[in-house]
Formats: sequence, structure tokens, C-alpha cells
Amino acid sequence: MKNLMVTISGGRSSAMMARHIQTSEKYKDYNKVYVFANTGMERYETIEFLKNIEKHWQIPLIKVEGVYSDVMGVGIKYKRVEWDELDMTANVFSQMIKHINKGSFNGLPYDQAPYCSEKLKNEPCKKLCDEIFGVNNYIKAIGFRKEDMPKRITFAEIKEDKKRIFPLLTDFESPIGQHELNKWWDEQPFKLGIHGKFGNCELCWKKSDSNLVDVIRYGTRFIEWWDNHEKQYGNTSFRGKKSINDLVKMASSNFTPEINFGYDDYNCVCNF
Repeated sequence: MKNLMVTISGGRSSAMMARHIQTSEKYKDYNKVYVFANTGMERYETIEFLKNIEKHWQIPLIKVEGVYSDVMGVGIKYKRVEWDELDMTANVFSQMIKHINKGSFNGLPYDQAPYCSEKLKNEPCKKLCDEIFGVNNYIKAIGFRKEDMPKRITFAEIKEDKKRIFPLLTDFESPIGQHELNKWWDEQPFKLGIHGKFGNCELCWKKSDSNLVDVIRYGTRFIEWWDNHEKQYGNTSFRGKKSINDLVKMASSNFTPEINFGYDDYNCVCNF
């Protein structure tokens, strides 16, 4: 029997993938772990969406948070949490940055050191599944869609990949794209109560300037958080070395000619 890690980010793609894996005959003989890794920056609408995944589909979702240390030689661990225990103030994110900065590295995550997804999401989920299944004794399901090809994955790479599967690309008559995703969600008993561009981490530095401006205009809890961390660590994460205050200033203007609206968004594991 095969073992399968199904990571659910709080986005619609990974949720559709999880439901497909739960109900498909293809995966009926797999041992499955469904896991969500909380960063502390998720919106309340994202958490409500995840709760509905449990409620409406009876998917046994394990919630984890990374556990970090500022002691040299102590690696990342994880803890299981319940809904009422989730960090919603980005303390997990702060502790992760502190953990990374205990050695020779100094600074916030940015395009040349994009460590946050790996340390906040991938490693805690891996620690959980290593404990359940044995170290690396499982494969991982990834919620890539048609729009992620070929920039992020190709069918040739999928064919050669022995540790990951991509059900939305391989298990349907044709790969699932945004149109198919929207159509599928129209038939579901619940919805993500927010536009996808606003989640999951509210002010993810990998988002485009235009997206971040929209997020700030919509409302976010983490402007002061970013400002404090930029001052503490001496750098900024955002594109073009913009500070959070630069983005706030852009958001306060009715006209933002400095924004390149044709520039593609970065994506990370949190988006799926």
C-alpha cells in the first residue's frame, strides 16, 4: 500500500485536489494524510474555508505549525494544533525568521533567499509525515493547474518524478485550468469567501505590486508587522526593494504609474 501526503494550502486548487483524491478509485488503496501548515498570516476567510472542507467533505485535516528555536544546532520541528489554537498574528512567521537568522544568514526572505514557504510549510508537513509513515516513505500530491505549465512543471518532468504526483494535471480528460476549476467550484456546497488574490498569506512578498496594492486597499492586519520586521532585520522582502511603507503609499494614490500591471505574479506553495 502506498502512502500519500496531501497538502491543503487553503486555496481552491489544493482543495479540489484533496476532494478528488478522497473520492477517486485511483487512490482508494493509499494511506492518506491531509495536512494544512499554518503560517499565522492566513486570512480568517481561508480558515473558514478549511473548516468547511472538514465539515462538508469529512476530510480529516491535520493542522500543524512549525516549531522553531534560536539555539544553534536545533532544527525545525512541528506541533499539531486545533482550530481554536491557530496563530493568527504571524507569530509563527516571526519565530521562523528568527530561527533562520540565528546563523550566518541575516535578513527577511526575498527573491534571492525565498526560504519562507520551505520553512513554514514544507518542512513542518514533512516532519509530520516522516513520523507517521517513516522518513521519505511517501509521495506528495501537488495542486498545480494547467496555468503552471510549462513554467513550473512539464509532462516530461511529471513522468520522471517518483516522489510527487500532480492529480489536477494527470487524472482528468484534460488538465484542470482556471475555467475548469471555477466550473467545479460552482457545484460545491461551499465557497472560498474571498478573491483568490487576497490569500493565503495576506501580504506575501511574492505577489505582484498590483496585487499587494489591492490587498492593502482591501484591508490587511500586517502592515505594522512588516514595518517592524523590516526595521529589525534591515532589509525588505518586496520586489524592487520596496518597503511596506512604499506599498502603502502606492495604495493610497488613485493613480499608480509605477506598477507594471502586465508583470506576472510569483507563486509559491501557499497559493495552491
